[in-house]
Amino acid sequence: MNFNELKTFVALVETKHFTKTADRLYISQPTVSLHLKHLEEHFGQSLIHRHTFNKTIEISEAGWIVYRHAKEILHQAIRLEQEIDELEGITRGTLRIAATHTIYEAMLEEMIHDFLLVYPDVSVDARVMNQEQVEQALLHYEIDLGMVEGLHRSHQIEAIPFATDRLRIIGHHHLVPEQATWIYREEGSAARLALETWLQTQAIVPKRIITVYSNRLIKQLIKNGTGISILSERLAGSLLESERFQTYDDSQIDPRMFQFITLKGETTRLSQKWINQHGGSD
Repeated sequence: MNFNELKTFVALVETKHFTKTADRLYISQPTVSLHLKHLEEHFGQSLIHRHTFNKTIEISEAGWIVYRHAKEILHQAIRLEQEIDELEGITRGTLRIAATHTIYEAMLEEMIHDFLLVYPDVSVDARVMNQEQVEQALLHYEIDLGMVEGLHRSHQIEAIPFATDRLRIIGHHHLVPEQATWIYREEGSAARLALETWLQTQAIVPKRIITVYSNRLIKQLIKNGTGISILSERLAGSLLESERFQTYDDSQIDPRMFQFITLKGETTRLSQKWINQHGGSD
């Protein structure tokens, strides 16, 4: 068993396809099969079940155990490499980040640019997810660092605040809240939870709901007069100053804290450098 075989198996579990695994890792399909064979011989267990009639695979119980530990082992290997590089004064590697939508759309571009100016030999893999997805990706070693808008839910996660934000309820001035269409973010979004809570406190039951997965689309729908929604001040911009739009009493919505999240005791060196560079900025 070696690191390459574990990397191959992790990719196979995540793609559930031999060809896609080979393409992801830039290796041949026979190499994928050979790595799987070596692991199954090492553990004395079948790690996958093949369905020949539709060419799909199913991960066995033993396979899921190997997958879970392989992710952790590969994460620790990355930490090891980065700490050895640190002894030699070298900063390199890939920093895997996931940010919730507001942070991704309003802040991440500048943060990446500034970070790469300081660390030109580092690559960044940046993804956009909702709050729940970021936490799960972190817990499953799919990312090194999360950037979220709400409170985390796991005792395995450590949070470091770095900026504040306010959510505002905004709509076209002609819309009546009790009659209007309300525009929601998807399930698992911190903004959706805040909006649902606010509507309950106002005793408003939306007559129609639109669910979207993008803050930029929400902003455009508000501009078009399609409905009322909740949006970060950082993204609302000129909508807050225009006479065409009105904001509603959102004093009951507490200011929120943007936070970096990492696994307790397992922060990579690149993650720590990112936190050090951007921590406490607003």
